[in-house]
Amino acid sequence: LYVKSIVRNMENLISKLSPTYIDDKVLIEYQNKQLSKAPASFRVLRPFLIKWFKFGYPGIDESAVDLLKHLDLKIKKSGQSVLQDDPTKGPLTKEEHTSLITAMNHAYRIGVLSLSDYAISLLMSLTGRRPQQLVMLKYKDLLQKNLDNGKVEYLISVPRVKQRGKKLQYRELPIISEVASIVQLQANQSVRFVEQTLGKTLDDYNKGQVPVFLNEEILLDLAIIDSNFLESNKIYAKPTIANTALKNIINTENLISNRTGSLLNATPRRLRYTIATMLAREGHNANTIAELLDHSSTSSTGIYIKNLAGSVERIDSAVSEQLSFVADIFMNGIKSKEKKDFKFCSSRKCESQNLNASFPCDKCVFFMPVDIDEVNAQ
Repeated sequence: LYVKSIVRNMENLISKLSPTYIDDKVLIEYQNKQLSKAPASFRVLRPFLIKWFKFGYPGIDESAVDLLKHLDLKIKKSGQSVLQDDPTKGPLTKEEHTSLITAMNHAYRIGVLSLSDYAISLLMSLTGRRPQQLVMLKYKDLLQKNLDNGKVEYLISVPRVKQRGKKLQYRELPIISEVASIVQLQANQSVRFVEQTLGKTLDDYNKGQVPVFLNEEILLDLAIIDSNFLESNKIYAKPTIANTALKNIINTENLISNRTGSLLNATPRRLRYTIATMLAREGHNANTIAELLDHSSTSSTGIYIKNLAGSVERIDSAVSEQLSFVADIFMNGIKSKEKKDFKFCSSRKCESQNLNASFPCDKCVFFMPVDIDEVNAQ
């Protein structure tokens, strides 16, 4: 895999520049062409090119090696686009998110957005699930539960991904009835397509195995040669349908970001960021956010709570109240009507001891005599 990566990046360099000799100028030109992808490419190529020069083979100049050794190729920390509130890669604002949902509703209503695109766009926008998970949904994964109060709860049983070495697991996720009805329509459409392809009605078991999002072209081919085609992963739609659907919505509706003034850059990843940020703003903790985003741990969910403006304000309010007195000492001194030792206590223990008349403050090891004359004399 590592060798394939080296070959792929070398092919990319050669196809872009067609160099006869690799020196620092070639690498700088390649860096300019690759832009944001350059660090990742150089991380792969650097040890290979340095070793190439070290072995004395022709084709590479020492200036290229010197440049490679001094390049800063640090991997960008995950979550930076969230922490920096990046207007093109970070979470959408509430206004952008609302505009996106309004746009997809309108596009579907006027017939420029297919049912399949509408269904997967709604699921991404309102659940934050990965496209890889959503395209694995089957007809049987659409659930209903009758509640004690007479109401019906709609759920989807979402396959979990990124669970290495484990049997495929599922997690039930509640969805609102309006979204459930659209997804059910899409599932019914997929079942009808399979039945028309086979020329027969499916029984309940096989109906349950039909993917909600079908790869119709592959299905037509497999149905001819494989009687067990419903068990094949090939008939699932590709995860790329999610990005395609979002781009279709944005372009047809000419959806403009109020932050950039350009077409909104809506991606499945940004929608996940958005859902997580909304949850954090509503006061949910890292554990809850991790569960709702289907993370196995909280290691990557703390970023959503870390830099919220509301959290910063609450911290600032709590801290400033405690520090305002100390700041006032250094700015103005302590104003007292009569000269006496000021009881400055540096721990909760001291605060409690202040109430004990038999143990005066000036006998406490934490007591610091601070008087306006002493402060102002400085």
